[in-house]
Amino acid sequence: MVDEPSDIPIEVPNPPSEQTRDDAWSQTVRKLMSNKNFKVFIITNWIMASLNVVWTFLSLYLRDLGIAYVTLGLLFSLMTAVTLVGNLVASYLADNYNRRNLAIATMVFNGVGFLILSLADRIELVALGLLTMASGNFTSQGGTAYIFQVTDRKYGGVAVSHFTLGALFGLGPLFAMGIMFNSGWEFILIMRAVFFFGAVAFLFTTIIRIIWLDSTPIPERERDSSIIRDFVKESLRGLRLLVRIFPVFILVMMIDALSDNMYGYSSLFYVNETLEFDIGQIFLMVLITLALSVPLTLLLGRAFDKRGGRRITIAVYSVMPVALSLLLIAQHVKYIAPESWVAVLDSIYPGFGVVLSLAFIATAMKTTNDNLWGTTINAYIQKSLPREDLGKMLGLSTLLVLIVGTIAPIFSGLIYTYYEGVPLILGAIILNIVILAILATKSIEPRVNVEELEVELRSTRETAEAK
Repeated sequence: MVDEPSDIPIEVPNPPSEQTRDDAWSQTVRKLMSNKNFKVFIITNWIMASLNVVWTFLSLYLRDLGIAYVTLGLLFSLMTAVTLVGNLVASYLADNYNRRNLAIATMVFNGVGFLILSLADRIELVALGLLTMASGNFTSQGGTAYIFQVTDRKYGGVAVSHFTLGALFGLGPLFAMGIMFNSGWEFILIMRAVFFFGAVAFLFTTIIRIIWLDSTPIPERERDSSIIRDFVKESLRGLRLLVRIFPVFILVMMIDALSDNMYGYSSLFYVNETLEFDIGQIFLMVLITLALSVPLTLLLGRAFDKRGGRRITIAVYSVMPVALSLLLIAQHVKYIAPESWVAVLDSIYPGFGVVLSLAFIATAMKTTNDNLWGTTINAYIQKSLPREDLGKMLGLSTLLVLIVGTIAPIFSGLIYTYYEGVPLILGAIILNIVILAILATKSIEPRVNVEELEVELRSTRETAEAK
């Protein structure tokens, strides 16, 4: 039995006026934050996102626990498979059950998963922790659909970009991890401490959402079949809608998912093992990159709202193959400045000289543009998908990406075992160039107007119910 929806205000999209388009960034933020549900949701999301920095180092953590490269690939593929099934189920739940309750359940899954990973000392506990985290995807689309529903579309770019502030708050855990490393803590103990702290933080965010987050109206529709048949029927309908709205967009997302899997699996191993930067230096790479990338992401969100996305998308993605090429060149050119300069920076703070390395420049460029790309993609989705079907369409778009992600980690693990990181990074460069060619020659803009589509879908649903 689902909760009764409360009477919270849900924004009705209207064509933006000239004054609206020219709203100052600060005015836009004030309007967004005046919505209590947006404020509560985004603050709790910031807490969760600040802890996501641990995933950056997950592969190194599991390697140091003694898990082989191929086994890592299998674990990541298994986690992705659970995530895939979870998103498919979540897409149905998000459109048929209380999205607020689903958003709360996601926090519970995350907290339990973090607690297990803080205690993991063998592969069985690692697998249990990862699968618990992946199980959160059975409810996660509810939270995403919730925040998209309560956010006015005309401020979608700024709203989506503000979620990246959680990554900026990740500077705190990262800085603490760096201090612990330089104080003599072992890397495994550092990761255990952060996972345990994260479990406690998730408990608090769960309580906050239970107390202050309101429910949203649940679309009412007649079901003329069992839940399973209705689930299949609605999923197929959502897939047809998604292809109708975003045919090129979906193709780009799937190719990008393969590229990201190849890069994501190999990048830190490559930097640590091939380029010989230690864990403390990698901490600093990630920390400084976050500090630089988040402000740029906020600016991009505002630009997307004012000017649209196609040129921004091409500009953002054009940096990707350049960044990965620099990472390969870093094998031969480790630093871009004399060693004496590196030594001076290292004397200021241990490992700080890494900012003069080509590996840092390449990693910073790649990570920053990944954040910008993610903001652009989410802004497209928030502005272009019908609200009542948000859950299933978010789930299906993620599903198409995860189909690629289920196989790619196994493939990457096998390649890295025998050939290390260079072939994987080369493969990612080639795929980046393919995507850039698609973006330059094909439009990824939505093929239909979302307001008109919502009217059409509502009319179709009312006609079907009348019969």
